[in-house]
Amino acid sequence: MKKNIVKRMLSLGMAIGLLLVSNTGITVKAEDNKSDETYVIKIANSNTPFTNINGQDVLDAVNAGCYSFKNYVEQNSGGRITVEIYDSGVLGGSSEGLSQCMQNVVQACVTGDGELSTLYPKLQVLCVPYLFNNRIEFYNTLDSVWMASLFEDMRMELGIRLMASSDNGGFRSISNNTREIKTAADLKGLKIRSMEIPAYTTMLESMGATATPIAWAELYTSLQTGVVDGQENPPANVLNGSLQEVQKYYTLDQHSISSLVLMLNDSFYQSLPEDLQQVVTMGGIVAQESMRGANCANEELALQGLKESGMAIYIPSEEEKATFQDASQEPVLKWLKGEIGDEYVDGFMTAVEEAKAGKGIAAAGAASVTVSERASAGNALDTRLAAACIVAGFSVLFAIFTLVRGKKREEQF
Repeated sequence: MKKNIVKRMLSLGMAIGLLLVSNTGITVKAEDNKSDETYVIKIANSNTPFTNINGQDVLDAVNAGCYSFKNYVEQNSGGRITVEIYDSGVLGGSSEGLSQCMQNVVQACVTGDGELSTLYPKLQVLCVPYLFNNRIEFYNTLDSVWMASLFEDMRMELGIRLMASSDNGGFRSISNNTREIKTAADLKGLKIRSMEIPAYTTMLESMGATATPIAWAELYTSLQTGVVDGQENPPANVLNGSLQEVQKYYTLDQHSISSLVLMLNDSFYQSLPEDLQQVVTMGGIVAQESMRGANCANEELALQGLKESGMAIYIPSEEEKATFQDASQEPVLKWLKGEIGDEYVDGFMTAVEEAKAGKGIAAAGAASVTVSERASAGNALDTRLAAACIVAGFSVLFAIFTLVRGKKREEQF
């Protein structure tokens, strides 16, 4: 009889513990949930899964994020969510993917700040030149409370929410075929291809260069024929476009670092049960780490490839780099304030300084709607797992106590 009671207590403790763990939203079985309804998340991105860097086929950072998201969400939703990835631009370019995501034709997309800023101009604050010294400062800014607030405002305005953020291939730097660029003065008179983003054209023109917007598909020929003298891109883009074949000099001035984001249709997100919302949010965290790691690794491989190709790579000293910042940052800030207002620009600059000091960082990053939502998803497993362990532990202790007490009584008779 006593042994049966002990077994029942152990079983009860384990059952309660398993019940608590199953409700974390991290590892869930369909039969343990209130609803067995299934969902499909279609992700659009314009990148091919693999890219050749320095003779090696490596996983593209965008797809590293997409497949990490797919892996996590499918494995931890108990089969209730299927993730379909439409890569290589089969559904169109980044702009088309963004539009389809806003309309819920696809539920998610990967795009850049260039496309997003045309719909949400406040995001242009990320284009301020010579602002970050390294990736950590940039990531801390993306993960800041201030940026979380900005992305929340964007969610309400555009109906899409940020799930993951990264850089888009690393810092952008300037190459040319005329002379080695060591200071801002060396850019004077050069025709430099730039994206059709006012912050970039303002930056180049403030240093005496002529900014010339040219489509990426036409860039190689334009450099080869002398239509422009140079261009600005991160190392992986230079190598992928074979631009080292028509450019002699590459100066790592690292004037800016573009962002890359995984967005999710907000109406779709709101339609999910709470436990699946947590799974998807955690999937965004996993995707974010994958994209950031892949970008960092691929940038190093690209730099090695450019060096081996014979391209002259120059790294400016701190004093030399200061000449670029002094010449271009204020003109861009002035232009930005005229576009989106002093409040947002000043707020962003303060957030950057705090991020550099390791302050003002949101819990688990800035992706998702609010800091509290993101934090609650990240803490759900820890809290409920702890509760499960406590309940199970007390049950085991009580069972042991009952068994020992029974034995003592038996010894008395």
